[in-house]
Amino acid sequence: MNLEQCSLNSITIKGAGFTDVAGLAESRGFGGVGLWRDVLEGVDLSGASSRLRDAGLRVTSVCRGGMFPQPDATTRTARLDDNRAAVDQAHALEAECLVLVCGPAVDGDLAGGRRQVQDGIVELEPYARAAGVRLAVEPMHPMMASSRSVITSFREANDLVERVGSDIVGIALDSYHVWWDVALNEEIVRAGDRLFSVQLADWVTPIEGELSSRGIPGEGCIDMTRFIDDCRRAGYRGLVEVEVLSARWWSESAPLVVGAVADGLARV
Repeated sequence: MNLEQCSLNSITIKGAGFTDVAGLAESRGFGGVGLWRDVLEGVDLSGASSRLRDAGLRVTSVCRGGMFPQPDATTRTARLDDNRAAVDQAHALEAECLVLVCGPAVDGDLAGGRRQVQDGIVELEPYARAAGVRLAVEPMHPMMASSRSVITSFREANDLVERVGSDIVGIALDSYHVWWDVALNEEIVRAGDRLFSVQLADWVTPIEGELSSRGIPGEGCIDMTRFIDDCRRAGYRGLVEVEVLSARWWSESAPLVVGAVADGLARV
């Protein structure tokens, strides 16, 4: 892949600050960056937006909003406030979407957790619409149901987005979470122009940590070329974002990791 068609997600080089993320993406010729909110702490967002724009870098996503299921009204209100703050950050950076990691169930109540997710998105939607920020539901691998999200299949995410029924609510699709799904292509076609973000990370066996065992594209068993081609055929026209959460790669220097990412993408 041409790196101009790709975006470097900041978590791939965890520990690097905003300036380093932007500088490495620019120097390597990436077309954009995806930004986790930790790299935005203490950053002048207006200045950051100008810095990225001057470098020709798009902000493909801000991560994350979500975590909607909460045990009581007080914590739900606090979560809504945090989600609004995330929308404000995405707006200031002119991000193409805010990724929603929807959150695990409270006390194992999966059905109740899923209701809270839908209710939370519906409650956040008017604020996001006023800010011009799209919300992207990220379906997660089922192993993360107890820790990250009760939305654990692509079909479930598509169902949720269709029930919400808003043109600013769509999907963030990460190869790591959905590659195994027998209905993957069918659900990609179904999502169509509701695909707001397409992310790459490879599946490398054995899994040593549900959150931090991902591989750079080409290291594992996922057919990245087919995954991207299917998303393009369905209508996705955005940059493809590399989001590799890996304890192994985090132990290496950021320039080395970005070089390995560039090499991996060249083979896709």
